[in-house]
Amino acid sequence: MDLKTKVIFLYLIIAVIVLILVGVVLPSSLEKQNLDTISDISIRELKYIDFSLTNLISEAKYDINELSVKDVVQTRDDSDFTSFLNASEDTFEYSIGEKEQDIIDLMLEYQTTHPYVNSVYMGRENGTFVRSQERARNTAYDPRERPWYILAKENPGEVMVTEPYSSVTTPDINLGVVKALVDQDGEVYGVIGADITLEKLREYINSINTVEEGDIILTDSNGIILAYRNSSYLFTDIEGILQNYTPAFLNEEQGVIFLDGDYLVYYTSPELGWKIGEIFPAEYINQKINESIVKILVYVIITLILLSALTLLTLNYTIIKPISDLTAVSRKIAETGDLDQKIDVKGTGEIESLARSFKAMVDRIETDEIERLEMERQIANAVVQIEENMGQLAILNDEIRNPLTIIVANAEMAPGENGEPILNQAYEIDRIVRQLDREWLSSEKVWSFLRRYYGIDHRKNDEGKKEDEDSK
Repeated sequence: MDLKTKVIFLYLIIAVIVLILVGVVLPSSLEKQNLDTISDISIRELKYIDFSLTNLISEAKYDINELSVKDVVQTRDDSDFTSFLNASEDTFEYSIGEKEQDIIDLMLEYQTTHPYVNSVYMGRENGTFVRSQERARNTAYDPRERPWYILAKENPGEVMVTEPYSSVTTPDINLGVVKALVDQDGEVYGVIGADITLEKLREYINSINTVEEGDIILTDSNGIILAYRNSSYLFTDIEGILQNYTPAFLNEEQGVIFLDGDYLVYYTSPELGWKIGEIFPAEYINQKINESIVKILVYVIITLILLSALTLLTLNYTIIKPISDLTAVSRKIAETGDLDQKIDVKGTGEIESLARSFKAMVDRIETDEIERLEMERQIANAVVQIEENMGQLAILNDEIRNPLTIIVANAEMAPGENGEPILNQAYEIDRIVRQLDREWLSSEKVWSFLRRYYGIDHRKNDEGKKEDEDSK
């Protein structure tokens, strides 16, 4: 396995480890992060709903205030207005006069342009009651005893919003926006108002709700449910849903409550004092976590691929290729023995230092090889010269001995003592020649040493000479 394959394999192992860690560690860390994110988003959505509800109520309060100052509404001639004080459902019949009809027409006009208003009505101190449409049941009815009338009368000059209350003739739960009619002396002579039923309120909330997964729940400041998808909970205490979490829900301005696999994110309206909440399943959080994990894994994989490609390109240029080139050069030198190879110094840092050191080593070996060959050439020349000298020495010994023998013979035949000095000198010459012979024998030992340790053989040189002479 070459270096590049090892690096790629290492990156694959690292990528797998990173992906495993991401898959194992992320879910737990993302759960809180996603819950916080979804909570923040939900709070923003709930604030938007609160803004819309506040505008709705504020608009209704403004409209009721405008209706209260209409001349037709402020008329004091209310003796002919409809009265239900002694009404009987079986015998009651409407008898609407002109002034009352003008008021009804005004109320109907307002109700038509405000679809979330269920009815517009007015009660007077004499017990008469004017309504934008006929009552569902014409039973006995005294407006002065109703919560909306009492609240407005207790707060003259202000437009008030009632707590939710039950309708007398229908199963509706109403919120009343009411204002007392006050004369110049400050005496209350009636109350005008408009009802928004909880059903209408729920429809309105659904129309402005931008939450896709959750269900909106709306309660008043006391925890009475005003709007919820499950109609059986309407106008009941939210404690039936929250149980022990009810105090936290009522006392804290906003927060998150975990309810048996569901999350409740809630917010308190600063203007209305109502609690607006969003309930969504825990599976929604898990879905968001899985989506986040998939998205992160995709980003991680793309990042790893890009990082790996960039790193491999960098490593290939700065490390892998220079080392591969050095490996190829060293292999070629080992196989061929040819030191004359081109060595490119590439890379940076340690790789560059390695390449330079390798090049310096090859250059040094090449220099040593050249010096060795030169030394061998010089030794070979010296051997040739020595052989020539020794050959000449052997010839010289023979040439000396031949005349020396004749001289000795003649000196021995000389009369008297005349030949003795000659013999002495002849013997001295013979001693010198024998000494040269001994030196010749010593030179043979030198050749033996050269053959054994340096591979130099004078006999090969002799054979080479003979071959040269034969070729000539």
